[in-house]
This record gives sequence, structure tokens and C-alpha cells, in this order.
Amino acid sequence: MSKEESPTLSPHQRQIHNAISFCEDHHWDILAQALKYCWGNGFLDVFRKYFRDHAHLFVGMTHGMNQNEHTLEQHACFTDYLQLYEDQLADYVENHPEGPRASIRDFYQELQEAKDTGHEDPGTAEFIHCLIASADYDSFYSVMVREARKLQAREAMEATAKLSGELPEMAEAKPAAASVRSPAKELDEDEEDAKPGDAKDAK
Repeated sequence: MSKEESPTLSPHQRQIHNAISFCEDHHWDILAQALKYCWGNGFLDVFRKYFRDHAHLFVGMTHGMNQNEHTLEQHACFTDYLQLYEDQLADYVENHPEGPRASIRDFYQELQEAKDTGHEDPGTAEFIHCLIASADYDSFYSVMVREARKLQAREAMEATAKLSGELPEMAEAKPAAASVRSPAKELDEDEEDAKPGDAKDAK
């Protein structure tokens, strides 16, 4: 394909392309495929739905971590989220027909190797950071507080519409991936750009 025929890459797409090439050059083939998959909306949609479905547990909470008493239900929600994240990643690495079909242990071995040299490529370094950030409760909590506020806003609008006898369609907007992000960080930082997900939206 000629240069004229090649589609222009966005900065995000260029970052993905460079990071994948960097991993492949270092023979981190499992990491390269996982990196591409984790940047895709199909992977992130699972977590966006989880955040929406559990937002009610965080209604009334504020962004200041030290200003709130966190419930057992909220911590259990985070534990379930971690398990979902790890299961989704492991299922792709080990079982997905288009995945590497490798051991999740081999994936983490490549990840460990990349942590020593991945800083040479910004996209790879950010991907590694976000895998680690996904296990951070503070980041998860920040996303859930935002989702709870969005839930309250939707419910308020629906209640107002019912009183006026006219219920508008409430289409859930899907945030666009602006850069490499863990599921929680992806959703949260999209909100920041609107005001690119905000919690440090693996192991």
C-alpha cells in the first residue's frame, strides 16, 4: 500500500503501533498481542458495564478517599472487579482463538522482562503502568464515584421527565480511548477530558 493509500494514524493509534512493534522486536509476542487487545473497546466494554451496574454502591460518596467511610460492599465490589479483570485477561491470553494461546504465567514473565526495559517506549511503559494501576483501590474508587454521580443525574432527569409526562431516550455515551489506559483509568480520564476513563482507568 502506498503512502497515499495508507490511512493517517491518530496519535493514539501511532502509540499503539509503536508499542506493539517495540514488544515484537524484543520477542515479547504474548505481551504485544495482549497490549493490542487491552486497548480495544471490546475488552473495555466489559468493565464499563461493570462500573455502571455497580455504581449504586457508591452513591453519596465524595472523591476524597479520606473523607468517607468505605463499606464492606464497596471493597467486595473492588475484589470482584479485580477478579473480572484478571479472568478476562487470562481468558484472552490462554483461550481466545485470535489470542496468543499461551500460559498466563508466560505473559507475566514477559511483563516482568518488559518492566526492566519497557521505559524505552512510552506506549509500552504506559501499558505496564496501567496493568499495575488496575489493582489500585484509589483509582477504582475514583471511577465508581463518577459513575455514581452519572447514575444520580440520569435518575434525576428520568424523574423530571416522568413528572412532565415526557421521558427522553437516555443513550449511554461510550468514552473514546485517548491513550493507553487500564479499564478503570480509561473511563475516568475520559471524564476529565470532558470537563480523554479516571481511576488508574493487573498484577
